[in-house]
Amino acid sequence: MTSPDRDNLQTETFERLAGEIGTLLAQFGKHDSLLETGDSSIYGDYWGYPQVKVTIANLPLLRPQVIESLQHVVAAYPGWEIVVAVADREHLDDWPRMGLDIRPHVIIDGLQRQYFPAEYQTIEYAGSRRGTEQD
Repeated sequence: MTSPDRDNLQTETFERLAGEIGTLLAQFGKHDSLLETGDSSIYGDYWGYPQVKVTIANLPLLRPQVIESLQHVVAAYPGWEIVVAVADREHLDDWPRMGLDIRPHVIIDGLQRQYFPAEYQTIEYAGSRRGTEQD
């Protein structure tokens, strides 16, 4: 497969995966837009890496049901991942960068729960592990 063909296939895969992620997240909250503040957003540009970047602005979207559902979606896309960044609008300046890398067979957990309200500090995901420098 030539490079332009491979690039087109990857772009199509990105768009399909991003669409499925958007449909799933719409079940749990509103999509962020220029006209309305929402609970999540999907970075819409494909930059050549097999991943879709999602920003979560509302902590209930970190519930295991939501994250594990995202893992089921990406499982249909071997070699791809969903990179989730936590960006609570009330804490953009005082929380460190944190998030999750959701892959078909593992969730790399980079959340720093000590910053969360008590009800979110004990969240755990089946099959997850803490990130390492090799991730």
